[in-house]
Amino acid sequence: MPAKSTAIAMAPTPALVPAESSNKVKSKSANMTNKNTGLVFNCYSLRRRMRASRVGRFIRPASVVYLGAVIEYLLAEVLELAGNCARDNKRKIIKPRHVMMAVEMDDELKPLFSDVIMPGSGVVPGVHTCLMGKRDQDTFRGWARQGLSKTQVGAKE
Repeated sequence: MPAKSTAIAMAPTPALVPAESSNKVKSKSANMTNKNTGLVFNCYSLRRRMRASRVGRFIRPASVVYLGAVIEYLLAEVLELAGNCARDNKRKIIKPRHVMMAVEMDDELKPLFSDVIMPGSGVVPGVHTCLMGKRDQDTFRGWARQGLSKTQVGAKE
């Protein structure tokens, strides 16, 4: 009688099994962290605000990231111009006045902020053209020489 060979089935060692083949299921939720998007804005809070304002039934994560990038770009533009305006006025702190002056002086940003009221920013300096009288040769001569006063200079009654 031949001897029966006993073969032992060897289980694979844990070191040989790749980590990806484990039973862990990858989450399908969007990863909108600041590290992955490269933005300073928090995309999760932006999506929460979009849901609260009822923008749509379903909000795609890509649209939230895109909106965050657009808002971040506009904010950087406005703050750069306001910083330049504050520096021109010899200030180190950007105030609402500097933001308003920067927006009013920029031709591209002015239409975006046309209906915006900024508290504490004041008004744009300047005199409206309808308040200016027409200019002629007698405009800056003075009241006495224009014949507007009751008594003329040098005239005897």
